[in-house]
Amino acid sequence: MSPPRKGFRTCQRCKKNRAERFFSSSRARFCSTCLKKKRSKGAHEQRVMKTYGLKAGEYDKLLAAQGGVCAICKKSRRGNFDVDHDHKTGLVRGLLCPADNRKVLKYARNDPQRLRAAAEYIEAPPALRILGERLHIDFRDEEE
Repeated sequence: MSPPRKGFRTCQRCKKNRAERFFSSSRARFCSTCLKKKRSKGAHEQRVMKTYGLKAGEYDKLLAAQGGVCAICKKSRRGNFDVDHDHKTGLVRGLLCPADNRKVLKYARNDPQRLRAAAEYIEAPPALRILGERLHIDFRDEEE
């Protein structure tokens, strides 16, 4: 690797040659981008520890056990997952994407029977059984 140009330095964390303005002082070893990432991860870990009782590294351990994806929809995401917990017992259940945690489970009111009923409804809709196929206007042929 070639030495950085004048007015530039190499960040010790990301190894990028960055302009001096990206460093907080002339002695700083890490660029501001890397410092923000480090602080953000640390702040998240502190909040998770305080709020949910997860010890250092347990969030990452749970995320790895889930394959890095939401426990319900199995999709990954850039940001952090929500730590889902039972509102009656306080027990941590897993990591969910915000849509599943704040919408699906919120409106199901943590009732497994309601979720099972919703799945049955989607798999075997009553209108199809009673009326036969009826299509929304956006899905009809223009000839009808």
